[in-house]
Amino acid sequence: MELTAAIFFLFLYYIRPQDWIPGIAGFNIIRPMIVLWLLAMHSNRRRTEPRRVLVTPHDWLMLIYFGYVVWTAPDAKDAFMGFFPLVVFYAFTVQSLENWEDLLVYLKGWNAMLLGIAVIALASLYGFDFTGAVDMTAANKGRLCIGTWMHDNPNALGHSVILALPLSYLLYFWRGGLTGRFVIFPAHAAIAVFCTYKTESKGAFLVGGALFVLIFVFGRPLVVRLFILALAATVGISALSMLPRMSEMGNLRADEGVQGRLMAWEAARTSVKTHAAGVGWKQFRTTITWNGVTEEAKTHCAYVQVTADLGIFGLAIFLGGMWVALRSTVTAYRFTKETDSHERCRRAVMLIVSAYAISAWMINRQYHTEYFLMIALAGAIHRLVLRAQSEEIAKTESTGIAVQEQPEEPVTTRAAQMVQEQTVTQLQQSGEEQSNPLQYQGQLWTQLGLLDVAACAGLAWGVLFVWDFILANL
Repeated sequence: MELTAAIFFLFLYYIRPQDWIPGIAGFNIIRPMIVLWLLAMHSNRRRTEPRRVLVTPHDWLMLIYFGYVVWTAPDAKDAFMGFFPLVVFYAFTVQSLENWEDLLVYLKGWNAMLLGIAVIALASLYGFDFTGAVDMTAANKGRLCIGTWMHDNPNALGHSVILALPLSYLLYFWRGGLTGRFVIFPAHAAIAVFCTYKTESKGAFLVGGALFVLIFVFGRPLVVRLFILALAATVGISALSMLPRMSEMGNLRADEGVQGRLMAWEAARTSVKTHAAGVGWKQFRTTITWNGVTEEAKTHCAYVQVTADLGIFGLAIFLGGMWVALRSTVTAYRFTKETDSHERCRRAVMLIVSAYAISAWMINRQYHTEYFLMIALAGAIHRLVLRAQSEEIAKTESTGIAVQEQPEEPVTTRAAQMVQEQTVTQLQQSGEEQSNPLQYQGQLWTQLGLLDVAACAGLAWGVLFVWDFILANL
């Protein structure tokens, strides 16, 4: 039941019927959804072990992020009420994905929701306008979008839908069967590509190209990786240049949208220099005057917005979520490489995190639930690997005890007796070593450490460096 609730929440988050179905339009779904999900978790009869809360670095980082947002907010109560549901959805998702089969079903559900968005958008081109997409597409000069809160502009729609292309490849084509390779994946690819093409989103095109390079680089020998990168830098860039609006990339200074973003970035950079801890969660806003008209300027960059709102420390924590997600999925490889379904899940989660990290430079989704759900996916993989380690340790210990307690049999020779004693000693030592808590944590880290702090600081410095470089050179 809780897995069903988790997937139903994805449906409400991405498809958002509450935004366009008469009768439920505008309905506040958060509290009822939390209650429904909680009841589903409580009624779960399959769970064989008690629920644990602060188990992985992902759990601790979410707690730190929550505390930091509330502590730095001008209105702590408002920040608490706004941020708390995001943390709850993270925790519920982690708890709902209790085995690899559930995780794979959830990932397929995520992919289905992305394709659902694309189908709704494409249907509006052929007379089936469920969300008022026709008027919104016309207002955006023919660039496809739909009438929901999340995808009411072409760039948002393109960045969401393009993920379905490489994600479908991993879920159905990579090491898949005939149906997955030659029926399901081609159908998914056609829907995702056509929808993204109609959005004419330059950022979505770039993200799609980068993601496809990543999935073909995963697990390849060094020579193959270099060849793929070289091919992407030549043929791939040439192919991207032929897509709609990509010719504008050669003269970004003349793009009014880019100029507006740069003005917002400059204002945000100035704000960060005077407010080291930021101005508060969702508080940074700036306006620009263009052709005599004053309007709010959006940063169109999650990193810039987070830094202006929460300061450099907040940026480091925000980046830390993506860091621990990628670190746990990368280090889990040695535990998942032998099973196709496990490795499929690991690669899919890495892909989702990578897509978010790249898109965050071009769209504002810093406080969307999507961020917390993808960290929960990585946290679920981390928990599953820790559980597998624990079971392996218990199995080894029980084997060692069984060998020690078995009755002695007559030994015909001194050599045979020595072999038996040596075997028992090795099993005892193996059990002692694997049950050592320090070694257990060394196999897959369970707490935030100096490496994580250094990585977060380095990533934050890197974002500021790129930010300043763009401002100085565009």
